[in-house]
Amino acid sequence: MLEEGVEPDLVTYNTLIFGLSKLGRVKEARKFLNVMAEMGHFPDAITYTSLMNGMCREGNALGALALLGEMEAKGCSPNSCTYNTLLQGLCKLKLFERGIELYGVMKAGGMQLDSGSYATFVRALCRDGRIAEAYEVFDYAVESKSLKDFAAYAILESTLTSLKKAKEKGRTI
Repeated sequence: MLEEGVEPDLVTYNTLIFGLSKLGRVKEARKFLNVMAEMGHFPDAITYTSLMNGMCREGNALGALALLGEMEAKGCSPNSCTYNTLLQGLCKLKLFERGIELYGVMKAGGMQLDSGSYATFVRALCRDGRIAEAYEVFDYAVESKSLKDFAAYAILESTLTSLKKAKEKGRTI
């Protein structure tokens, strides 16, 4: 591109960072984050979220959380997709305390998870034996009308009911 006299724009950088992150080439993607800033392009929520997603896929959810701090320090506001990505990454690594903290930040900021992220978070909490916290998250999802479809509601309700019964009977979750 540069050889042809065409300067990459934000969309070009976002596409590169997304693709590299998806391929597991997070270090290269991170370099493009720095290059784009040097070229006068400011990363947006899509840029950061793409990189965070790649980091979470590599098992580096804590690094992705640090990137969230960097993102906010540079004046870029995270969106619900950013939070969904981080929360799913934290749950995958069983970093529930961090997930609960992040969920609290989201709630305080008026952000909502999507149905899939609620399901992931509730299941992860249940599997860790945190039934009360899972119900709290589920209740908030229902009250805030975040569960847009009946299927998501039914899956979450079924998961919670089954796991609660198993725990009451003394079975391991």
